[in-house]
Amino acid sequence: MEKIIGTLSVQAGLNGSITIPAEIPCEEYDGAYEFTPSGSQQTVEIAHKKATANITIAPIPGNYGLITWNGAFLTVS
Repeated sequence: MEKIIGTLSVQAGLNGSITIPAEIPCEEYDGAYEFTPSGSQQTVEIAHKKATANITIAPIPGNYGLITWNGAFLTVS
């Protein structure tokens, strides 16, 4: 629990000290730390949690191809 401690007097003003914690306690993120891009947006649910390692976004593998269909033609790129 954080506290502000001090004294206030009309003649002398305000004197005191503030202690700021080095770290605010929070829940640790316990999910995956490595992800591969996809064709749709991905969200890593890490809000208000503390990561304990770097998050890595892997490259799209070189042997992957994008397949699209426009209703008449199938295209691989």
